[in-house]
Amino acid sequence: MARSLREKHVKSKYKHVRGWIKDSDGNIHWCVSITGVSQTEFKTERLAAIAADKYLISKRKEPVNILARK
Repeated sequence: MARSLREKHVKSKYKHVRGWIKDSDGNIHWCVSITGVSQTEFKTERLAAIAADKYLISKRKEPVNILARK
């Protein structure tokens, strides 16, 4: 029986980041989950969080995950 879409998603510890189990091996793929941002896959949760922060900075908003204001 096929898994439902809800079971395949993985919650992230960072804001605007989500993961899902795509491979049969159980590997988790991470992406930025902001409306209007393409679904680029990242190997690690940290890289996806940095991408989310960079997007927020490009929209002149404060980063919320890893990057900090100087």
